[in-house]
Amino acid sequence: MKLVSVETPEKSVCKMTFSATAEELEAASNAVYERTRATYTIKGFAKGEADRAQIEADRGEHTFWYDAINDLMDKDVPALYEAAMAEHGFHAVDEPVYDLVSVKKDEGFVATATTALQPELKLTKTTGFKAECVTPEVTDKEIDAVLERRRAAAAELVPHKGPAVKGNIVHLDYEGLLEGKPFKGGTAQNQTLQLGSGRMIPGFEEGILGHKGGEEFEIFVTFPTRYFAKDLAGKPVIFKIKLHDVCVRQLPALNSDFAKKAGKVDTMDEFRAQIRQQLHDGKHASALNRAKDQILTQLADAAEGEIPSVLVESTYQQEMERVQQQLQMQRLSLDRYLSQIHQTRESFTAAVHAAAEKNTRARMALLQVAQNEGLVPTEEDIDKTLSQRAERAKKTLEEIKAGTNVEALRRNEGIRRAADYVIEHSTIEEK
Repeated sequence: MKLVSVETPEKSVCKMTFSATAEELEAASNAVYERTRATYTIKGFAKGEADRAQIEADRGEHTFWYDAINDLMDKDVPALYEAAMAEHGFHAVDEPVYDLVSVKKDEGFVATATTALQPELKLTKTTGFKAECVTPEVTDKEIDAVLERRRAAAAELVPHKGPAVKGNIVHLDYEGLLEGKPFKGGTAQNQTLQLGSGRMIPGFEEGILGHKGGEEFEIFVTFPTRYFAKDLAGKPVIFKIKLHDVCVRQLPALNSDFAKKAGKVDTMDEFRAQIRQQLHDGKHASALNRAKDQILTQLADAAEGEIPSVLVESTYQQEMERVQQQLQMQRLSLDRYLSQIHQTRESFTAAVHAAAEKNTRARMALLQVAQNEGLVPTEEDIDKTLSQRAERAKKTLEEIKAGTNVEALRRNEGIRRAADYVIEHSTIEEK
């Protein structure tokens, strides 16, 4: 296998092409056969006794090809890529993207590796930036909201003798019957349920309203037509209910006892002051981070030059994936989220892409600052960091190194140090 070409389709982007002849591809597949032949059991042969032709006749002519291609893509191509990077003195700032271009039995194998190289930026300014840290005032309303959350967390369940109403907490046993027979997932004991929470299927919680603790009764409900269990969807069922008790959530009084228990202070005035300080500290930390971001944005604006498009695209894709993950956690689709923030898909993706370009430019500027100011970690620094990881993981340093992209670690730590350096040599005005 060999390196065919090294191209720079754009500034600070390198594209390498690799190829293997048909003979080399065949040799790779034969190596896979020799490595795995003992695992094959073919009818008429003892395990491991069938030759390659017999295995391929039984399993298909490309049986060993797929692993051979994987070997080339996972081992040979990366090895040639690393050698070529060293030979040409290239400095990558991201992981290469490997692509299989073509593979044919009679023609061979072709693959590419595309990577972003460190751009040479003109840094018109690296220190002396200015930003404002504006910390919003803490309002009494915000303090009240925190107190109410603390009260809710400290609430106690107290038995209620009257009929159940929405908001009550009940403890119950239930047994569901479909056509007179229990069904899977329809029976439970000592369950806690807040009426009105919508946890159960429509009609279940409503059927408990008006009943008192100690009562036994039946609820007649129908499963939704789109219920996930198809054997229950749209079916009428009966739930036999044993209602153990009905409870109300009793909130503690906002007095000195509550202050001592929840805030470890003597009075409510002291507790409110404590909460005010906590809210202020949180707001100040957020405001300070925004000010630091402003400084790094100014650094990006002061960095002139072309940024690798593949690096910007990689950053953009990572940010979009992060957004999608957050929306999934909130059970929101992207389109619904966009309707809530009154943005089109086009304007949103354009904004994310612009932010990705700005972020990438700032990172490349910081990497250059790190190199100029001697902030890039030494081998000793890297070994110290990895030794700590090894100790935590109960592994050797060599084991940790083998599973670590050391250059990426060195690059990211250099960028972090440079960010601290730029911010320390700039001015943040508190307001």
